[in-house]
Amino acid sequence: MRLRISLATVAMMGICSANALAQAPAAAGNTPPSQPPKTGATSVALVDVGYIIKNHPNLNAEMERLNAEVKTAQEQIEQRRTSLLAESEKVAAAAGAFDTSHPDFKAKQEQLLNQESKLRVDFLGQEKEFAEKRATVMAKSYQDVSAAINTVAEAYKFDLVLRYSKEQNEMNPKNPQSVSFGVQRDVLFQAPGLDVTDYVLYVLKSRVPAVPTATANTAGNRMATPVTGNRK
Repeated sequence: MRLRISLATVAMMGICSANALAQAPAAAGNTPPSQPPKTGATSVALVDVGYIIKNHPNLNAEMERLNAEVKTAQEQIEQRRTSLLAESEKVAAAAGAFDTSHPDFKAKQEQLLNQESKLRVDFLGQEKEFAEKRATVMAKSYQDVSAAINTVAEAYKFDLVLRYSKEQNEMNPKNPQSVSFGVQRDVLFQAPGLDVTDYVLYVLKSRVPAVPTATANTAGNRMATPVTGNRK
């Protein structure tokens, strides 16, 4: 028979008493699931990674901060573009009144072309920079999730943990896209207790400090909503 390990032991990595769950200093708004997951000969568990990513304690806040940077950079690029366009229109209007072969006129045209080229390079550079920043934030969040999954799997002696999506079990004929998504699900049947998503989320929230998002209301961050009990 497998030894059942308390979830607090998993989260705190060192607490060994059976009643440590009640003593573990859980993160704010983070409560442990009410029942232990199923363990046994199968040694298989399921995790809804998409759900955990959506409920990551600080991913949304990091993305909002990054999106604010993107917006500021885009506004600066747009200001430069507007200014360059106005200057180009002035030069175009002057072309009919001045000798276009004059060195000063050609120098102005070349200057505008250089500015336009630099604007394009800066825009593409910013796109690449922010794409890399987003990837860095997402990679770090996924590493947090993976570490929590490994902790739960090792503590409960699971030999295999599979990714699945709860949304795929919620097909709605009035939403054809949900049906198309659902029929592609990999997990066709699951016994109660195999879904350890809430346990992984508990461990994650116990390790990663929650960061309020800019859009959070006074009741608190939605991403820190307590998870109580196993999701059926």
